Amino acid sequence: MILECPILEEGNRLPVKYTCKGEGISPPLRIKNVPEDTESLVVVMLDPDAPLKTFIHWLLYDIPPDVDYIEENERRYKQGRNSLFRIGYFPPCPPWGEHRYVFTVYAIDKELNLKEGATFRRIKKHMKDHIIQSAELVTLFKK
Repeated sequence: MILECPILEEGNRLPVKYTCKGEGISPPLRIKNVPEDTESLVVVMLDPDAPLKTFIHWLLYDIPPDVDYIEENERRYKQGRNSLFRIGYFPPCPPWGEHRYVFTVYAIDKELNLKEGATFRRIKKHMKDHIIQSAELVTLFKK
């Protein structure tokens, strides 16, 4: 499985448009080579360089397995709570320096069937033992 972001700038840099310095909307993602036995997809965006602990920026889940493109500012799929306990995308806004923003797509063998607004902890619990494959994409942003 492959995860791509078609709008990345040189050096895998996230354009300002998708950050707190721009429109702050979620970026588009392309998913390729999803395993045949996949029942749903989960997308997670994390900042492992956040000062206190990994910051959850975005959670999408129960995405149909035939979806190969997630539009910018996506609203069609269930979204979980970010680290600020808000539902939906929270744009990168590092307090200092350059941070890594890690996008991961998981192919799982079931639908999670969780209501909109699930936490990352709950999503991970329901995905446990059901992950078929995953793909990761690391992007960068500095204010």
